[in-house]
Amino acid sequence: MQIFRDLSPYSSDTAVALGYFDGVHLGHRAVLGEAVRCKSEGLVPTAFTFSSTPKSEDANSQLTTYGEKIALLEKIGIEVLYILDFELVKDKSPEQFVREIINGVFRARKVFCGFNYRFGKHGAGGTNDLIRLCTNFGITAGVCAPVKKNGVVVSSTEIRRKLKNGDVEDANTLLGYDFGLKSKVIEGNHIGSSMDTPTINLTFDESIILPKFGVYASIVTVDGKRHAGVTNIGIKPTVSEGNAPNCETWLPLWGGGDLYGKTVDVRLKKFIRPEQKFSSLGELKSAIKRDGKTAVEITNEFL
Repeated sequence: MQIFRDLSPYSSDTAVALGYFDGVHLGHRAVLGEAVRCKSEGLVPTAFTFSSTPKSEDANSQLTTYGEKIALLEKIGIEVLYILDFELVKDKSPEQFVREIINGVFRARKVFCGFNYRFGKHGAGGTNDLIRLCTNFGITAGVCAPVKKNGVVVSSTEIRRKLKNGDVEDANTLLGYDFGLKSKVIEGNHIGSSMDTPTINLTFDESIILPKFGVYASIVTVDGKRHAGVTNIGIKPTVSEGNAPNCETWLPLWGGGDLYGKTVDVRLKKFIRPEQKFSSLGELKSAIKRDGKTAVEITNEFL
């Protein structure tokens, strides 16, 4: 994938998917897929997005990291990505955006967007404006209808709501993949090891949404192999006095030694129970063992 972080004009004609694409969920994939299919017409599948959300209220509740978004777009079949600082285009009128960016920079022959796409200064332009303005340059603009799953319109807002409620199965259905995080294992306080439940600790990127605190059945990928996991997301009230949330996972069937420094991928499959404070480490150990058994039963079909 070619990645542009400035307004350098592209050298070939393109089909461009427009959107922020937080999460690259099923709704986004409908838009992106239209651009990808245009490769058969000799157009280069291209996506245009921003390096950070234009909506300040979503700044610390992203569904994917910057790097994960890029990887998902490439996997879908996007070959060129313009990922710009919002400041570069935020003051352009709808007319300027189409003339200077879509036509002048992207060399777009076709563009695609979602039904609620807004563009131009203060979001002044809507889908009808996009169609009308693109016509002036011989560009075809396509607007994708809402994507529904189980009667629910797929949106980043709805996915965030489900994650905050612990409805991770529903969130995964709307995403089209399992929510989680990929990071290097950091050293913890070794309390898990003292209870014969050694855990791997990952830290959340500060931009990523925190799902409902509690215990989840998870799938953990280490060196390309998938393992059953039981993941606690929260502040570990039994053994910690801090407030910084983290992601701590025990692999009940793991026998491969410590994983410090390795990059692992943890994907949440099902919410098991809320996070709670136990009166003793013995009670905590018993709960973790029970959770581990439950997690193995839940994830068995996915391994």
